Amino acid sequence: MTKDEIQFWMLIAFSVASVIGFYKVYFIFNTPVEGTDTKTQHDQLEDIIIDFLKQLTDADLSPNKLFELLMELETLQDDEYKNFNQNRLNQLLQRLYYTYEAQDIPELVLRIKNDT
Repeated sequence: MTKDEIQFWMLIAFSVASVIGFYKVYFIFNTPVEGTDTKTQHDQLEDIIIDFLKQLTDADLSPNKLFELLMELETLQDDEYKNFNQNRLNQLLQRLYYTYEAQDIPELVLRIKNDT
């Protein structure tokens, strides 16, 4: 084989590999994920936290202690909520602080209880 033929076959191989690679990337990003979408799950988690805070007797909690208490709930033991972590709780708490115009967890609990 001459140098030009080798370059030609290398170009063909590269083109085929590129087409297969682009197809895989397209397929990965356009395949819907099983289960609920992130927004729906976020809303469900928010409802679970609000219900938990309504029943809470000791409102003087840190976010870490609140996370530990929430992880003990049967509802959060489902595979649907396996990605619930401290960061997600912090995001939800920030959203609730904004919604209920609260600065910390005790104030949030008080405003949630007064809202119902």
